[in-house]
Amino acid sequence: MPDYLLQQGRRGYWAHLDLTERIHSAYAERHGLQYISHRGAVLPEFVGYWDSVPLMLDLVTREDTGFVAWLDADTLICDDADPREALGDYLVGMARHAGPPEHYNCGVLFVRACPQTRGWLQWVLDEAPGSFPWYQQTVMNRLLTDPQWDGRVLTLPNEWNSTVGQGHSPDCHIRAWHGTGTLPERVAMMRAEIERRGL
Repeated sequence: MPDYLLQQGRRGYWAHLDLTERIHSAYAERHGLQYISHRGAVLPEFVGYWDSVPLMLDLVTREDTGFVAWLDADTLICDDADPREALGDYLVGMARHAGPPEHYNCGVLFVRACPQTRGWLQWVLDEAPGSFPWYQQTVMNRLLTDPQWDGRVLTLPNEWNSTVGQGHSPDCHIRAWHGTGTLPERVAMMRAEIERRGL
């Protein structure tokens, strides 16, 4: 039963993927994950935030998939912690960010492949294009309030989505630069972090 580490980016994010592909590919190999790094628009009619949803939906729809970890292009895996162990028996895992309003941040998203997560991702996609500023993230958060998700969504510790702009600790499993600076500035910050950690 294959498990996946999934990333994607439109052209503006290719430099981010270039920086981390070696690191994330090696991490995936150590953990028996299949690493997918998709480059280019998946839903060109919508803003790029939506591209993750059909990619995840495709994987969890495959009969043999067990688990999918989605990481935004502006994230960096910093250690060898296993996301499957973090998720445990839950179906969906995300960290919560302060906002306003406080919300689940889908820049790092773990899902178990099952009919319920397939249905959720399809439901999210059916509500595209969503609204500014968070688009699919707003839809995800709203749909997870449905009673069917009671006890099935894990609030991950911020160490799994330690976001610079949120002031989270750099002592983490995954470092993130969601919404921090311009895209070239993010690349520079990510490169500096990789060098600092000797990755």
